Amino acid sequence: MLKIAITDDHTLFRKTLALLIRDFKDMEVVVEASNGVELLEKLETMPVDILLLDLQMPVMNGFETAQKVKEKYPDIKILILTLMNDVDTIANVLQLDVHGFFTKNTPPNELQQAIWNLEDDGFHIEQSLQPLMIEATTNPKFNLSKTSRNSDFTEAELNIIEYTAQGLKAKEIADNLNISNRTVEVHKQNILKKNGFDSMMTVIAYCYHHKIIKTGDILSKINKD
Repeated sequence: MLKIAITDDHTLFRKTLALLIRDFKDMEVVVEASNGVELLEKLETMPVDILLLDLQMPVMNGFETAQKVKEKYPDIKILILTLMNDVDTIANVLQLDVHGFFTKNTPPNELQQAIWNLEDDGFHIEQSLQPLMIEATTNPKFNLSKTSRNSDFTEAELNIIEYTAQGLKAKEIADNLNISNRTVEVHKQNILKKNGFDSMMTVIAYCYHHKIIKTGDILSKINKD
C-alpha cells in the first residue's frame, strides 16, 4: 500500500484530491497539509512514500518545502502539482531534482499512472508539458548545478533514458529491449549514480540540455502516441 501525502493550501482541492486517490488501488492518503511547515511537522510521526506538492503556498512555498523534504527524507518521491505551467517554472522545478511535474488539469488516470511511475523508479511529466520541458532545458542558460558533468553513458543506458523520456514503464522498456525488468532497474540505478542524480526526470533534463539524446525524436514519438 502506497502512503501518499498531499500538501496544498486550497482546502477544497486538497480534500477532493484525497478522495480521488483513496479510490485508486493500493494507495492511501496518510497526510494532508496546507503548507510546508505543517507537512514537515506531520512527517515526523507519519512515514510517506510519495508527496504531491503544490508550489504556491503561504508560510513555506513548494520550492522551499521540496528542498527541506529532500534533505530530511530523501526516500520520499516528490511529484509537483501546480497551476503554473510556464517555461521558467519548469526550469526551476527541474533544479529541485524532484521526480515529477503535472498540472492540476491532469486527468485522474494520468495522475494514477504518474504515481505508479514514481514507484517504478521512473518519472512523470505531464505529456502536454514535454515540449516546454525541452524548451527549458535546451536554453543555454539552463544549468543543473548539482551534477558533475560526467555524461559517459553506455549505449544501453541511453536506450533506457530515451524510452523513459517517452513515458514507458520498466516492463515496457524491458519488452522493447528484450531484457528483464530487473536489468532495466539496474541500468536506472547506474544512471542515477553517474552524476548523483535523485530522479530520472533530472537525468532526462540533463541529457536534453547537453544534446546527449535527440529531443526531436522524443517529441515525434510522444506526439505519435
